Amino acid sequence: MRECDVIVPIYNAYDCLAPCIDSIIKNTDLKNNRLILINDKSPDERVDKLLKKYANGKNIILLENEKNLGFVGTVNKGMKYSKDDVLLLNSDTEVTENWLDYIKKTAYSEPMVASVTSLSNNATLVSVPIGLQKNELPNNMNFDEYGKLVSDVAYKDTIELPTAHGFCMYITRKALDTVGYFDDKTFEKGYGEENDFSYRCLEYGFKHLICMKSIVYHKESQSFTDSKIRLIESHEKILQERYPVYKRQTEMWCSTFPLKKVCDNIFYQINMYGRKNILMLIHDFHDAKNNVGGTTIHVLDLIKNLRSKYNIHVLAPEDGSYKIYSYFEKDERFLNLPSISSTSNYSLYNAEYKNMIKNVISAFRIDTIHIHHMIGHYFDIADVAKENNIKLIITLHDYYSLCPTINMLYMMEKCCIDIPQNKKDCNGCLKAKLNMRNNIVPNWQKEWNKFLAKFDDVIVPSENTKKYINKYYPDLKISVIEHGIDLEKSDYESIPGDVFNVAFVGVLAKHKGGKVLENLVKDSPKNIHYHLFGNSEFKTLTKNKTNYTYHGKYTRNELPKLLKENKINLICSLSIWPETYSYTLTEDVASMIPVLSFNIGAGADRIKKYKLGYLIPVTSSTDDIIKKIESIFSNKNEYNKVLENMKKYKIKNTKEMSKEYTKIYDENKLVSRNSENIESLQKIIEYSINSNKTDDSAYKYEYFRVINSLRWKMASKIKVPESIKKMISKAVKL
Repeated sequence: MRECDVIVPIYNAYDCLAPCIDSIIKNTDLKNNRLILINDKSPDERVDKLLKKYANGKNIILLENEKNLGFVGTVNKGMKYSKDDVLLLNSDTEVTENWLDYIKKTAYSEPMVASVTSLSNNATLVSVPIGLQKNELPNNMNFDEYGKLVSDVAYKDTIELPTAHGFCMYITRKALDTVGYFDDKTFEKGYGEENDFSYRCLEYGFKHLICMKSIVYHKESQSFTDSKIRLIESHEKILQERYPVYKRQTEMWCSTFPLKKVCDNIFYQINMYGRKNILMLIHDFHDAKNNVGGTTIHVLDLIKNLRSKYNIHVLAPEDGSYKIYSYFEKDERFLNLPSISSTSNYSLYNAEYKNMIKNVISAFRIDTIHIHHMIGHYFDIADVAKENNIKLIITLHDYYSLCPTINMLYMMEKCCIDIPQNKKDCNGCLKAKLNMRNNIVPNWQKEWNKFLAKFDDVIVPSENTKKYINKYYPDLKISVIEHGIDLEKSDYESIPGDVFNVAFVGVLAKHKGGKVLENLVKDSPKNIHYHLFGNSEFKTLTKNKTNYTYHGKYTRNELPKLLKENKINLICSLSIWPETYSYTLTEDVASMIPVLSFNIGAGADRIKKYKLGYLIPVTSSTDDIIKKIESIFSNKNEYNKVLENMKKYKIKNTKEMSKEYTKIYDENKLVSRNSENIESLQKIIEYSINSNKTDDSAYKYEYFRVINSLRWKMASKIKVPESIKKMISKAVKL
């Protein structure tokens, strides 16, 4: 491989010089390459003194201009002085280990390579990890570590550039001998000279490549004076006149940005460096921030409180495939994953899914897996976790582990957990609710019992849920971590008047008490007025009546104000299934309004334990409920005692909840997976990028047809029609 002369043109910038030169000496083989420092008559006298300390006349050469030649004239002088390949390097840069070796290998990896440009934090076309802009260096590693990371995770293939970038530009001697040097007459003061040279090379059949394994720190400021802006604009016009085809190609390159996969790869690798990576599985994460599902809210609360300590990656089925959402300390990203074929909605194992999980664990360096729901996921996850020595946690937010109907409502009428087996028809219930023809429950529970036995931690949000799960899986060790919620208590003081305002809160499906409210509105006396804050699947509950007001969807923070404005005196939480926690109850308590609940589920346990309201048998009729409401408002002393108990009740916040999970996450050590399988993440990134692309094959064909047509017309000196210009613009926008 040819020797190379590293040419550094220097004009002032004293503070940058020593770090630049020291990094070159430290990280470059100067026995087989030379460093040529050219002082372009810097007015700062310190520059000359410093450069003379480095120069030795052998492998570190100092050239001094008798007059200021400017950047272009200076690098031309260096390239003419050299007889070998050259690398033009700005004086405000720093390099890392093996940088020049990597660039050289790229230069000779293909025939007819004119130039190679290194990646950088700040070099427009080759900027990473955010392309086409300046990037700060990572704060979780030094630059040498960053350089090693980039070289370790580099893509094996190469990417062509439409034009090299002059901050770090390797040029082969073959290209120089064939094409000539920079046009220092036209571009005397810089800006555009490397583009002009690059476009000339393209006309001679040369190509320009990016070195994926090298990153060079570039400190240049992105601020521009008015004179610089005018200079850039004038040089842009020159380039446009000389090379309209290649200018368009550069614009198209920027719009399609082939370097995106490299940027994304480095972005993920930076953020995963030296941190624990937790994989969370959930069934529904689409539009998560607007999702009102309790499980999704819980996961978002964990992310909010723990992302400063861990990287959290959320895997969820979505739109027939899978997505993985990554939450780093300050940034968020998502990637598309392939769809998984399955012949049944109730398959427990899937080979394609297992392979996907293996790739995800490798790509994202997963240390801990925390499952929040298994709908859309497969039991293979446990086996893969154990094979990779990964801590395995599951939080059971509902009763899916007991029955695929999830809420344990027998025939959607009553809770089946306490119904003796000989008194219920599981086959009929499954058929009515899921259109299933067979009673799969015994086998379902058998497989789930084996699955749950593989977990390091099984967590539920309430003692009530633990009791029910252990009834079916008595040998299963279960921990309780109650959910937290970030709510301040309202200053509202409920004083019932002649009309009792009774509210239902949340999404009111049948199992949440929708049918109960429908009957109450129909049969209650006129002195009880009902309100619904939330949505309902019952159409009758979406229309106002004389004794009923439908308020519709609300946000968590709005609720206390809405309840206060409507002078609510009682909140009914009449779910007919045993809820595992009930965020709604906590919202009700924060609003300082007593709650009436059926005597089942975790909510009922909290109401009873802390005396936050009233309980009524789940078997109660509509008349029973109405009588209970009337008795509540007739006994003011008991009502006031409930209000006092609510004032004393401490609402657990999400930080307190997250600390309990932190103890579990920290029980296992950080697993190093840095070199396990670099290609796993690269393949996922490429798949995600490709899956987001519009099918633009027709435009690509038209683009190249137009480009060829344009070349012919340019050669024939025929004016290019506007229709062709528009076609190019359309292609460039892709």
